[in-house]
Amino acid sequence: MKKILSILLILLLVPSISYANKWHTKMKKKEKKDFAHYVLKAQSDNKMVFNPRNVPNRPGLIKFFDKIEDNMGVAEKGIEINLSYSDVGDKLDWSRLGEPGFAQRFNIMEPYKHTTKKGKTKWYRVGYFIPEDTRTDKHTLTIFDFKKLYGKGEKTPDATFRFTNNELSWQFNSTKYIVEKNETGDEQFFFESYVVNFDPLFSPLKGKWVNVLLNAKWAKDGFLHLWIDGKLRSSYYGDTMSDATSARFKFGPYRHHMTQATDSGFKIPDVKVRYSNVGKADKCEDLWSGCSEIISQLTDKSQLNGVRVVVYCKSAFKSDGGASCRNLGYPKNQRPF
Repeated sequence: MKKILSILLILLLVPSISYANKWHTKMKKKEKKDFAHYVLKAQSDNKMVFNPRNVPNRPGLIKFFDKIEDNMGVAEKGIEINLSYSDVGDKLDWSRLGEPGFAQRFNIMEPYKHTTKKGKTKWYRVGYFIPEDTRTDKHTLTIFDFKKLYGKGEKTPDATFRFTNNELSWQFNSTKYIVEKNETGDEQFFFESYVVNFDPLFSPLKGKWVNVLLNAKWAKDGFLHLWIDGKLRSSYYGDTMSDATSARFKFGPYRHHMTQATDSGFKIPDVKVRYSNVGKADKCEDLWSGCSEIISQLTDKSQLNGVRVVVYCKSAFKSDGGASCRNLGYPKNQRPF
């Protein structure tokens, strides 16, 4: 447990989210057509854009495919994103804290006008496949995440599905935060958050197609319910907006705190992430088959399944004593949030 908490402390510096008023990069006509055919579903179809901080779209970075089958016989069409350590994106990622090699990404995201406004309920689906030998020693690989918008600008990261130090976790904000300036001088909201670490023995999380389904109500009386391969793994009830005006959905590999790994002597390997069936909808049925069985797993109380540990963390607040994490006692404490 001490090792887990120390790793979380290392990786809880909130990533910068200043975009210098360049809100997004539009897809070209051929790119929109390919994403619509191979990857995107429902309300996300023909509605997504590129993150302006993405690494350059060099030859071989992305590949669309008609069929890739895993060792369980599941076949999907989709996109393969090959992120090399040599890919250098925006300087506020790559050299964020003054040392080259901090972060890199290739994100597909919602433009401002298609973000989900406060008070709305949505369903999201992300299918992903990362090789069994994928490693994230002392750094993080985010598979998909959400950002909170206050007006048009992003002010804080929020719910994040990621591999950190070779463990899959689901992190989302609590209601407690302070407002300070980040390293770019912009105002940012620094939240305390819950981190749910999934047990890989409960179900495979690498080396196969994994399908994640999320039902989110972005409101004061909100909720976040997350299923992996049809099994409810985390169910949270509470304020999911904390005065924000909308929530932005993003997917695509985003690696950060890589300098923590390289400074410790680890080599950052190239990473390959495949995506399929990515989308947002008002109804579960627009993204998933068998929604009655999915919804029947919910109760009116928070719950966890196939989880190894849950911790509560403060980020690296400059005026609030620095980062810290504490174990919430799961599984003895069955409702840690």
